[in-house]
Amino acid sequence: MSDTTTAMRTLQKNKARVSEIADVFARYGFASWVAAGVPEAIRGVATRLTDPELLDMSEGERVRGICVDLGTTFIKIAQILSTRRDMVGDEIADALATLQASVPADPPATVVETITAELGQAPTELFDDFHDVPLGSASIAQVHAAQLADGTDVVLKVQHAGIAERITADLDILEALAVLLEANDPAMAIYRPVAVVGQMRRSLLAEINFGLEAAHLAQFGANFTAEEDVVIPRPYPELSSERVLTMSRLDGSSLSDVIDSLGRNQANEFVQRGAQVYIEMIFRDGLFHADPHPGNILLLPAPSTTPETPDAEAPGFSVGLLDFGKVGRIDADQQELIDELVLSSLQRDLDGLVDVLLRMCDPPPTLDRKALKSDLAGWMDMYATIGAAQMDVSAAGTGAEDIMRKHHLYAPPDFALLLRTMTQLQGMLVETGADIQMKDVLAPYASMIAAKRFDPQRLMRKAQHTARDWGRLADSFPVEVTSILQGIRAGQIEVPLRLEHLDRNVNRLVYAVITAALFQGSARLWQAQTPPTVGKVSIPGAVGTVVAGSFGLRLLAAAKRAGGIG
Repeated sequence: MSDTTTAMRTLQKNKARVSEIADVFARYGFASWVAAGVPEAIRGVATRLTDPELLDMSEGERVRGICVDLGTTFIKIAQILSTRRDMVGDEIADALATLQASVPADPPATVVETITAELGQAPTELFDDFHDVPLGSASIAQVHAAQLADGTDVVLKVQHAGIAERITADLDILEALAVLLEANDPAMAIYRPVAVVGQMRRSLLAEINFGLEAAHLAQFGANFTAEEDVVIPRPYPELSSERVLTMSRLDGSSLSDVIDSLGRNQANEFVQRGAQVYIEMIFRDGLFHADPHPGNILLLPAPSTTPETPDAEAPGFSVGLLDFGKVGRIDADQQELIDELVLSSLQRDLDGLVDVLLRMCDPPPTLDRKALKSDLAGWMDMYATIGAAQMDVSAAGTGAEDIMRKHHLYAPPDFALLLRTMTQLQGMLVETGADIQMKDVLAPYASMIAAKRFDPQRLMRKAQHTARDWGRLADSFPVEVTSILQGIRAGQIEVPLRLEHLDRNVNRLVYAVITAALFQGSARLWQAQTPPTVGKVSIPGAVGTVVAGSFGLRLLAAAKRAGGIG
């Protein structure tokens, strides 16, 4: 949705639902949020209904009430916004953090109809046993027990009928409102509502795509193959679709149910292992389960051992994980930014911290870099001096998000989700009462982050990226020079020209052109991995790059002797 005309058509098409949304916002005292540019009919609805009793509630409680009244889509959006303290602030984020939807289960006939439509056969034909009474019902789906022909116990996650269509329609309305707000209200435009709604759309559509969740289960299972004490449900792709997910059943007790019944030592061991699993996902795999509340962490029996292969070191339990609908991903470039962020903080490198923060976020044109640097200095004084192993992750993350919100810096969605996940992990440790702090879990990874800076594969990857960048620059350089020369010829660019020591200057120019050509050719050889190679490094490309670099240094030295280049 790229223009206001399309946005207006969308709102008119869904006028009844739009009026309902506007009515609820107005009742909770947020009529002013319906800004100029929104259709007059909708503004009229949003300004004539206000409940004075609701105005006694805090802003966070009123926002929470809005989401509850408007149903599943807005509750899921609230859960996303609870991870964006940099956007909504602490009060609203805290009010939304524990919000859960209570959706009645679909009747058995509807469930059977959904499974049959999605998988091509009735559940009685696909499974040796199928229970049409659900084990539970959540905002998007309900869960049913079943058994395969070989006796394997499984569960089916079946999407509520019509929920995908309702979510998509609500997202279309929100996107239309965001387009109008951004086009007509400069005060709101700075918050980039279109981008925010776009993030919500991607997150929610991913959550209602069970085919994607099945792929996540397979990937997490592969990541933890070598760790027998970590159990991930196994997906059955042949019995799954976008609206039905079949996976192995984990029989255990949730952390929230058993923590009080465990002995103190075993409770500490289990909680610490559960937290370590999350840290491994984040720092080792770059793919993490983003909903670490105690109900999603199961205490399972210990990994089986045989008399031939006893394992005295094996723990007396396994850690099981449930609900992979919400997943965060940190790619190599984001991981590098996170590492630089941590190291800049530990080294108290304010300029480096500002630089990496601005590379990570999309700064507004009005950014006051000096004020940002001052605020970050105060944050460093409070948190960074004690080091990563001792840092209060929750407080440090909240403080950083406050600074980012103040300066209108909005982190990428997965980075914001990562901060929220780390905060939830620490909150889980506090909630369980275990004698473990987040710093104890993070301590082994603090030195790992620093060591990664000098990892040969990482350095090689950076070198290859640099070679590609120089290759692209070399490709565009002749075009750019031609454009400049054409501008000069047309009188659009004026160049003051003073001829002194013409022969020497011409020689230097020729020398510079040869150096640039040699560098361009070497970059291409490196990028193409032209043999002979060592690993992925082209020897001709590397040699040519070194020679070009020496020519460049010689040229700079000559320029310096002649009075510098400035």
